[in-house]
Amino acid sequence: MKSVFTLLMFVSTLSAQAADSLTTKVSSQYSSIRALGMGNAFTAVADDYSLIFYNPAGFAKKKNNEVQITFAGAGFSPKTTALMTDIENAEKNTAGSDNDKAIAISNILEEYYGKSLGGKVQALEMFWVRKGWGIALIPLDLDIDMTFNRQLGPAIDLNVKGDTTVAFGYGTEWNQYVSVGATAKLTHRVAVDQTVAALELASDSNILSTKRFKEGNNIDFDLGALWTPAWFGTEDVVETQKPEERKPQAEETKPTAAAPAVVSPTAPVVAPTAETDEKSTTPETAPETAVTAEKPALEINNDVKTETAKPVVVETKIVKRDRLPLTLGVVLKNVLGGSFSKSTLVNKDAVEAPKNIPRVIDIGAAYKIANYGDLEIRGMLDARNLLHPNANTTNTLHAGIEFDYSPSGWFKSQIRAGMNQMYYTAGATLLLGVINIDFATYGEEMGTASNKIENRVYAAKVGMNF
Repeated sequence: MKSVFTLLMFVSTLSAQAADSLTTKVSSQYSSIRALGMGNAFTAVADDYSLIFYNPAGFAKKKNNEVQITFAGAGFSPKTTALMTDIENAEKNTAGSDNDKAIAISNILEEYYGKSLGGKVQALEMFWVRKGWGIALIPLDLDIDMTFNRQLGPAIDLNVKGDTTVAFGYGTEWNQYVSVGATAKLTHRVAVDQTVAALELASDSNILSTKRFKEGNNIDFDLGALWTPAWFGTEDVVETQKPEERKPQAEETKPTAAAPAVVSPTAPVVAPTAETDEKSTTPETAPETAVTAEKPALEINNDVKTETAKPVVVETKIVKRDRLPLTLGVVLKNVLGGSFSKSTLVNKDAVEAPKNIPRVIDIGAAYKIANYGDLEIRGMLDARNLLHPNANTTNTLHAGIEFDYSPSGWFKSQIRAGMNQMYYTAGATLLLGVINIDFATYGEEMGTASNKIENRVYAAKVGMNF
């Protein structure tokens, strides 16, 4: 019986080793953890550092300059690391031939049949975003997706995407209501998209083995636009006008003339002689007069006046402005078609470039529901990755809501929830000084329209934002 099972596994392995992945997952080149917490509906929001990959038109509306340095960011399905450890232990601890190890690994894969595992890693990201333009350096943006099938035997449908990306984005206001932008991207990618059979894992249990990597380079760009239509009438806004402050100035006065010299008689001049008696009080005198200058008395000129500073008067007036709670966004991504040229920087034996990144369109809407001082509530709805070969009604739908309390540039708290490809999402952001922390949980579709498979991920990111 064992020999029959081994023969079947050997035959299945010959087929499965060369088989392409059967995945129908629809995903974007880059996804931020904040956006994933709100259902990944970010096309019309585009207000933080990640706008460079979501909608570059957001550069024109950026309120504050922003630097983001990510120390570490990762998210995984709960049993992903356990599966990888179990496969490695089965390969190392099972005595006998590769067939014996393959049987042990097959038993492990059977436990996960019909499920989906995976996750993502984002490390050492660097963004510098200003009003009008920004740059990004992504050393590692790694996505791992695994589903399990029985194509002639237990196997992993493995999809790995590891990107190193340098991007430059620019945005400007077309007019008061419309802004446009573009992002140029240089991407180096390693990728795996194949079915890996148990017998192959018996000889190399490292799921992320570089021997499986396809590798290539890509240059492409995205085009985006934002429109805030004036459909909602006007609102009264209090506008303040502060006049220029005047410095105190002294009035010019003519200098006061010096006091004239005074002529007065002086005391008699005493001429001492030898005959003068010490007790004598009647000296010889010579009547003389002398001219002496007396010091004038100190006079205060009351004519010199100083002008005291007048209080600054802040003038306010009520003006009418267009009420613009709605923003509509559209982005054409990978305009050049997303093709890769083959590279061998990581896998020296790579013989094939990764698959093209499809040219897709994202459209979205964001609506400011309420604004209470420093608290803003917004809702958003997106249809993303339109024109993707695997796109359907459910895996392109994204929606979310966010409560944003940002009283200053050094403290921010946000809570959000949403729906990503018909699966619930939730997340939060906390900015304390320059330390920025993001949390999110989200589900993503790994199956088809008729056979749905959810991959539930829990993610967090820690970095500096200033």
